[in-house]
Amino acid sequence: MRETETRARDDSPDAPSISPGPRIRRLRRSLDMTLQELANRTGLSEGFLSQAERQKANLSFSSLMRIAGALNVPMSTLLAEETPEPEDRKPLRQALMDHPSGIYRDRFVTPPEARTLQVIEAILEPGEGSRVAPYAHSGEEECLLVLDGHLELQSGQSVHQLHAGDSILIDPGTPHAYRNPGSTAVRWLWISALPGHEH
Repeated sequence: MRETETRARDDSPDAPSISPGPRIRRLRRSLDMTLQELANRTGLSEGFLSQAERQKANLSFSSLMRIAGALNVPMSTLLAEETPEPEDRKPLRQALMDHPSGIYRDRFVTPPEARTLQVIEAILEPGEGSRVAPYAHSGEEECLLVLDGHLELQSGQSVHQLHAGDSILIDPGTPHAYRNPGSTAVRWLWISALPGHEH
């Protein structure tokens, strides 16, 4: 069964601050890729992807990761502001993505000039998890660095308990999931190579 996401009303207060749907559609069409092909590559339903492209459904971090991998672009391509910053290199305008449940959120913190690296800050509330079955995506390795709290990471058959200051390398091609077993919010960084710089 394909994973589906929560459909958002246009006036939903939990809708993400950036709506990458039109950008996803342009990139998909530029690759002559059908919605069905994108669905096959991401494991998301064709109907949900159609809703997302038309800004009628919220996209979680995990879905954006799958879509970026299928389109072979970095997350920055999906989340970037339409208007580029002036050349005086103002500080990065961070984009906070809220899941429709309001339970977890992710912030793209990679400087826009990055060529081979992307960094995403994630925050997960106590007792909650990634809310998707363990999933895999393209890439050779990914580093997680826990900044605050307690993160339980499942990678394949292994389960790792990570606390503030702990880091771990995982194979993105191995299905993985995560949850917060602690009593406070956990905050960590996902650090990985941009698509096209992994081989």
